[in-house]
Amino acid sequence: MRADHLEKLNLWFLEEVAALKAEGASDQDFKDPSIADLALRKIFEEHFEEIRLDQDLTDATFALVSSRASPLDLREIAAQARKQGNLPIGTFLELIADHREEVIP
Repeated sequence: MRADHLEKLNLWFLEEVAALKAEGASDQDFKDPSIADLALRKIFEEHFEEIRLDQDLTDATFALVSSRASPLDLREIAAQARKQGNLPIGTFLELIADHREEVIP
């Protein structure tokens, strides 16, 4: 991943961490992977359009999300992508989700 993209994602992640802490999350809570997943999901919901407009950033975040997200999360992101008119990414995310469900019972 390019350094500027990594920096942008890290900034967005830190913003989400701060927002979750403002809502009462503790440092201990961040050891729970579901909290990190929640932050990541919020990042993609809030910054989806900005990511979509930068093809390199789209490719990098697609690789990141597709390698780490659960099948349910992938399907939610696919639905959002379709809603915003990005049918190919929605289809790819669904295929990855299908594969993960077959591999990970």
